[in-house]
Amino acid sequence: MKRVFYAALYCLVMSTLYSQAQIEKNLVGDWNFTPPYSLERKAYNIPGPMIAPPKTPYTTLSTQAYPFLFHGEEPTQRMINFLPADQLPQGAFSIEMWLIDHVNQPVGALVTVKGRDIHEEPDWLLGYYEGDVIFTLITEDSPQGTLLHTEAKLGWKKYWHHLVATYDEQHMQLFYNGTLVKQTAVEKRVTDRLQHPELEMAAYLQQEPYMDLGNLVRSLRLYDCALNQEQVIQRFESLKDDVENGILYPGLFHYNAGPYLHYATPHSINLIWETDRPARAIISYGQQLPLTQQIVLEKPKTIQERTLEGLEAETSYFYDIQSISEEGDTISSGILTFSTAVRDSSSFSFALIGDTEARAHVNDRLAKLIWDERPNFALNLGDLTDGGFQPHKFEWNYEYFAGMRQLHSRIPVFPVAGNGEADLFWYKQYHKLPAPEAYYSFRYGNAEFFMLNSNEKAKEFAPGGLQYVWLENALKNSTATWKFVAHHHAPFSADEDDYGNAWEGPTHLGDEEVRQIVPLYEKYGVTMVFFGHLHTYQRTMPIDRNLVNEKNGVIYVQCGGGGGNLEDFAPARAWFSAKTYRGHHYATIAIQGKNLSYRVFDTEGRMRDFLELKKP
Repeated sequence: MKRVFYAALYCLVMSTLYSQAQIEKNLVGDWNFTPPYSLERKAYNIPGPMIAPPKTPYTTLSTQAYPFLFHGEEPTQRMINFLPADQLPQGAFSIEMWLIDHVNQPVGALVTVKGRDIHEEPDWLLGYYEGDVIFTLITEDSPQGTLLHTEAKLGWKKYWHHLVATYDEQHMQLFYNGTLVKQTAVEKRVTDRLQHPELEMAAYLQQEPYMDLGNLVRSLRLYDCALNQEQVIQRFESLKDDVENGILYPGLFHYNAGPYLHYATPHSINLIWETDRPARAIISYGQQLPLTQQIVLEKPKTIQERTLEGLEAETSYFYDIQSISEEGDTISSGILTFSTAVRDSSSFSFALIGDTEARAHVNDRLAKLIWDERPNFALNLGDLTDGGFQPHKFEWNYEYFAGMRQLHSRIPVFPVAGNGEADLFWYKQYHKLPAPEAYYSFRYGNAEFFMLNSNEKAKEFAPGGLQYVWLENALKNSTATWKFVAHHHAPFSADEDDYGNAWEGPTHLGDEEVRQIVPLYEKYGVTMVFFGHLHTYQRTMPIDRNLVNEKNGVIYVQCGGGGGNLEDFAPARAWFSAKTYRGHHYATIAIQGKNLSYRVFDTEGRMRDFLELKKP
């Protein structure tokens, strides 16, 4: 019986390998569109190797074919002629698109072979727009083109869409996430009708500022054969495996997270990075080049962490990570920089950002603006991911690190957990924080920060609750000039519908479970409380015992302007509201002794709010 089982298993494995080999044999083009987000000028750095997106060939003087209107929109981005015309399949073919649509605005993309004449119909076209999928093909019996259409409203893991369109010289077929959804019989193609055939990829992203084609289309493949159902399923399963493991570039030894700096002290800093496969590592660092200090990590791992200790306070350092795979291949992070925490008497500044979530393109914009201000560190106020629980690892690799790595490879971050990572599974894997990690405190300069886990607000924020008791002891013993609290959920907010529908009746104007812990803020002289959760900006007037109190009140800052879906405010002004703004944003705070300067900026760098505070 065992022989029969193993024989069947062997046949299945060999059949799969043969089928995969056939797929690769008929591959004409394979393109990855991952955006190469990096800081600019001398800070430009892409850790390790990457697969660059295709580009339109550069010529000194040329003309372009007319763009297509798609769902009434003109393209925001086009890649033309990135495969020579003589390599385009003339008979049977398959086109495969792998997309992630994780935004709430209508966006789309298409790939087509078309000519330069505006009156010429495209030979074929595969397009996606807000869940609508079309495949068109011109054949002898259909000079205007045959259309196959399907809807892809809810993809794999909610957001992923695998589209494959095939033509075998007798049939058109359209597959969605491994399933044949539409097919029809057709005649042969008319392959000589276009005088200048060009392969074009176009993105339609007008509703999503700063969005790149690669934020929607992760990869594209073209074959000179018609893939069968089994081969389509194999491709879908292969791509799913890559997503499950956070692999950005299949087959390439690369970094898929980090380097990622967090929890800096005057004499140490925590460093985490991830490779797509187990690897050993050598960390080189020092105050100047060439780097003279080294730490060797001999055990191969995918996620590696290390605390660099024995550093000098308020000092700039250079560092480089070399990762060595079990096959002996070596990749490098490149030379990067960081600074240790300042001394108690020194001035410093920090940035606030929250709800970075799904839009790597927005976080890329914010990361560059924050870097230009050179803060000492940043606070992330939770929902680093939209829902990066254990089954959704891709939200860390494909979205969070994609946009924020460029900043946090140089500027350390101190995070709090949001509901987007409430299971703390990957949150703890990617951070090394003081026990119990879900909540902690740290001292920086003459300020102390108390970082809470408001996912446990119902029980632990109540008097006698675990975090309530911890925070009271920590605040009571704090000698800092400035005291700040950060957590994800909102004690006070004029949001339109999270605390009751303000368009239908009164609301609670904030989370009543979070408010259980507010008396501690008032009792122990907390200056400001930072939170996100609501994807808008709001600063309150100073509040003490539910009244505005300019002398003794606590200021609450809602800074949820990262890459989440924007929300809105109630129609009426809240009694505590000092300033509101609907749009993506970040904030900075600079502290010099007993003086505090607070600023808020939008994605164009325009200041939206400011505040000056002075301690008596």
